Amino acid sequence: MNKTNSNLCIRCGKQRLVVKTWKEKIGYSMVTTKEMACPDSDCQKKVDQSNEKQRAKHEALKLRSSRRRQANNKK
Repeated sequence: MNKTNSNLCIRCGKQRLVVKTWKEKIGYSMVTTKEMACPDSDCQKKVDQSNEKQRAKHEALKLRSSRRRQANNKK
């Protein structure tokens, strides 16, 4: 069941490296998680900034939607 997958950086296309690996027991299953990063640290910083910007945008949309829903429920 071991598969070799390519995990390319979304920005530069280089093969990403395993930074950290950990195992968690969830219910009756053992899940192995790997944290991956681009070998180029400057590129990884830019990817992290882009991901943070997208996360913040998503959170702002959720907040606006929640406020709209609350305003509609008060009517």
